[in-house]
Amino acid sequence: MSDMRRLLAAILLATLLAAAPGGEGANFYIKIDEFALAAPADLSIEGLALYLSGAGEGDEERARAIYRWITANIDYDVEGFTNGLIAAGGRGRTPEEVLAGRRGVCSEYSALFDRLCQLSGLEAVVISGFGKGSGYSVGSDIPESINHAWNAVKIDGHWKLVDSTWGAGYLDPSGGFIKKFEEFYFLAPPEDLIWTHLPEDPAWQLLDPTVSREEFVALPYPKPALFNNDIEILDPLEGTIDSDGEAAVHLCAPEEVGFIADLFDEGGEKLPGRFVQVQRSGGEVLVRAACPGPGDYTLRIYSKSSGGAQEAYAWTLDYRIAAGSNSSAGKGFPVVWDGFWDMGLEAKSHPEGLIEAGALVEVSFSAPENVLLMARLLDGGGRELPEGRTFAQREGEVYVVMASFPAPGDYTLRIYGKRGGDPAGEYTSLLEYAVVAGEGSEDAGYPRTLGTFAEAGARLIRPLEGRLPAGVQEFELLVPGAGDVAVISGGVWTRLAKDGERFRGVAALSSGEARVAARFSEDRGYGVLLVYDVE
Repeated sequence: MSDMRRLLAAILLATLLAAAPGGEGANFYIKIDEFALAAPADLSIEGLALYLSGAGEGDEERARAIYRWITANIDYDVEGFTNGLIAAGGRGRTPEEVLAGRRGVCSEYSALFDRLCQLSGLEAVVISGFGKGSGYSVGSDIPESINHAWNAVKIDGHWKLVDSTWGAGYLDPSGGFIKKFEEFYFLAPPEDLIWTHLPEDPAWQLLDPTVSREEFVALPYPKPALFNNDIEILDPLEGTIDSDGEAAVHLCAPEEVGFIADLFDEGGEKLPGRFVQVQRSGGEVLVRAACPGPGDYTLRIYSKSSGGAQEAYAWTLDYRIAAGSNSSAGKGFPVVWDGFWDMGLEAKSHPEGLIEAGALVEVSFSAPENVLLMARLLDGGGRELPEGRTFAQREGEVYVVMASFPAPGDYTLRIYGKRGGDPAGEYTSLLEYAVVAGEGSEDAGYPRTLGTFAEAGARLIRPLEGRLPAGVQEFELLVPGAGDVAVISGGVWTRLAKDGERFRGVAALSSGEARVAARFSEDRGYGVLLVYDVE
């Protein structure tokens, strides 16, 4: 097919697209992108420019079509990158050769964009400078020689910035090219692009005042997700945080944006999750890091919008933490989920994420009256232990969680919660501790609790052991709102004496299960609170 026939087909398609409803905003770009991606495969560079010009009469429509075609059809030349074909200014293949081979490095991407703009009647330039791209780590210096190239294009009389190389994808740590379209690098705001792109000629920053080389190096290291998710850095604005072992980053973001974080050591190894903590309060986000000792660490923050429920968290922002020689070895923080903050909880007894314990541990939280907690213990392999290894109950404004370890070793104590008064509500993960138990006991444990125990706000005083010997046993517990509490063992009911909310008494236990049940009104049956094993 001749270039002229392809042009006629392009004009027809452009006419159909222009007639379609919804030509503004996102739909506007969607139609242009579809048009660009439908370009015939074997056009000359003049024919391709002619075709892409059919995307619309405006500067922005034509520039967008060129950007979208290049990002979809030109692969990054990893071999060319390693051989040093990265300088701007005409070095390397011509735009015609890049088009024919469908691969290039940044100088060739930008030269092709420039040439297609010229052929489409757009004014564009190639910008050479420094990019914080593949292999860059936050806090590092930038090379003396230029290492990247991108473009400026004049849209309706105003210069706008475009990076079609980074818009096409990225290099992964193994050296391969991952093709992934990135919207951000088309007409990127100058105040956003300057975090990662420093032109050799300061005039192409399109900023007043301009940013110096030293200021550029000192900045944190953002990714497009920072800007795509409307995240604002409140503090610090320097990429390196000098620390005595702990560091904090304050951000502002829409409430529908969620965050997680990781801490990496100097060798790039990810440290356990307890060394970072993300706390959310309305539109403000606090990310804390605790370093396990002196050294250089990378704090990496990820984000995603709740609107993209199926999307993974995206790399968003890096800081370097320089922990000095006098830094203490931090134990980190409890690992928390958003629900911990949403439910208004606060860790009272153990603010650190690593607990060194004997055979037992007890942790406490301040918790609103309508919050119910439960806990589970996991062994070093992540396997959940029997529920009798943990016990949780409210004691006034404080919730106490107890755990018993079967043997010395490493464990995870995970806390779950829900709001009371919702029978259909499910417990969700709120917080977890890493625990090193120096001792253990095969027989130790607690009675098993049923939902009625937590919903009633009951508190067990004795016995706390989950395994009891047959024979006479004393019981005492508080059950707000109950009219009657009984111990049931071997078919025998023993009612406990009532003194306000307190119930106490002795019961003869026989082998099997013993249950403690409560009745809260005359017209309702008994609900089981606790279950003991009797030997």
